[in-house]
Amino acid sequence: MVSTTKDSDQRVRADVAILGGGTAGAVVAGRLLANTSLSVVVVEAGPDYGSFDSGRWPRELLDSATLPDTHDWGYRGPSAVPSRELAFERARVIGGCSAHNGCSQTVGHAADYRQWRLSWTDETLAGLMKEGAARLRVRHYSDEELTPFQSAAMEAMIDCGIPRTDDLDDLFGGAGCGPSPVNNPGGVRWNSAFAYLDPVRGESRLRIIDRALVDRLELHGSTARRAHVLRGQERLLVEADRFVLCAGTYGSPEILLRSGVGPADELRALDVPPRLDLPGVGRNLHDHPTLELRFAASDELVRRLTGYERLRPLPDEQVIGKTLSADGQEPYDLHLLPWTTHTTDGWACVLPAACLTPRSRGTLRLTTRDPRSTPMIDHAYLTDPEGADLAVLQDGIDMCRRMAASAALAPLLGTPLDEFSADPQASEAAMGASAAHYWHPVGTCAIGSNPSAGAVVDDSGRVHGTDNLWVIDASIMPVIPRATTNLPVVALAEHLVHTLR
Repeated sequence: MVSTTKDSDQRVRADVAILGGGTAGAVVAGRLLANTSLSVVVVEAGPDYGSFDSGRWPRELLDSATLPDTHDWGYRGPSAVPSRELAFERARVIGGCSAHNGCSQTVGHAADYRQWRLSWTDETLAGLMKEGAARLRVRHYSDEELTPFQSAAMEAMIDCGIPRTDDLDDLFGGAGCGPSPVNNPGGVRWNSAFAYLDPVRGESRLRIIDRALVDRLELHGSTARRAHVLRGQERLLVEADRFVLCAGTYGSPEILLRSGVGPADELRALDVPPRLDLPGVGRNLHDHPTLELRFAASDELVRRLTGYERLRPLPDEQVIGKTLSADGQEPYDLHLLPWTTHTTDGWACVLPAACLTPRSRGTLRLTTRDPRSTPMIDHAYLTDPEGADLAVLQDGIDMCRRMAASAALAPLLGTPLDEFSADPQASEAAMGASAAHYWHPVGTCAIGSNPSAGAVVDDSGRVHGTDNLWVIDASIMPVIPRATTNLPVVALAEHLVHTLR
């Protein structure tokens, strides 16, 4: 229901308000509508293009062959070298980052999720992963589908001692390499909105308000009463019995901070009246740091890729390796994720290594109360005092150099495209200057039992000190899993949605 109030703000009312229609938000909305009689309003900052069958989805969001650069929030922040900025791409569209990711759907290791201390067993988690994968229409690339570069990269991994495996979607899998499980039936990036919202779009109990930016929540004591939302020149008041933040690792803490939930001293400095002093909001930010070797494609690879592309789509990424650094955490702590990209100068080949067990922790802070401004995001990459993250990456990039020199891959790689790639004895400073990320930010509203120690939500996802406010998305992961995070977010949302009934 929508009505106009005396101050010209529009008012929207539902049993449950889901603030953010991304990967997790679509799961929560779809499950609530399918399994309860509750009414649901979803507030999404980006556009809602309707169902997959609507014909209105932009081609670049559907095409799984490459990463799109549209619908981005524009988040940026320092790298391991503060003078160099990184873009932290996040999708501003219904379906969120599941609508613009690389489609690789790995699950990590069961031990990762035991650290979260949620009420799930290894077996129930495995079931949630399988259910999410089925809804996302996850399939496996066959060896015959691999591009010439991807096939050679997998052969290079095997030559370097990483065994062939097909357990990237197995919570108990070990080190190995193989074609990725992917959510791309028929080459379409099957996002969580297709998987979870499309089956319930005909429900009268669902309303989706798109292109609407959540400013803040209005708290009365421990109860959230309404969300203040900007939609163009309009202001909306969204009222509900339960509010669920699903705005992601950057968006959910932003909304909490603007609402007065976070470190009290920081809030006062921004003239935000503190409502709940939760020092962990915006803290514990981490991602999988990466290093990359970049090469131009050789003439031979260009010939092969050109011939391949005449017959079928040419995906950027298809193969992942799991391997263990010298002092790493069993059974693996590195991803090797080779990919290609077509630049204005021709084909480029990238051999990245990602540290899956980062110890470095960063922060997200507001610089203004204006919801249209982006926050200060500092992942503090490679700053752990022991230097463990850099040591893992050193071992990973050494493996990438061995791959590049292998009989399978060397003929396909041309000139190194940067000084770091060309220098086998690159210094630690050079590695820090080249460090990037794996697009998997987590942790800024972490699960835990002790708010004074940094916990923001309890094991149901409810914000400590509140009666009716939850966060369900990657921001509540206290420790990042050794996985691409899309499917783990789906499984987490599937698990916690039952606490909202």
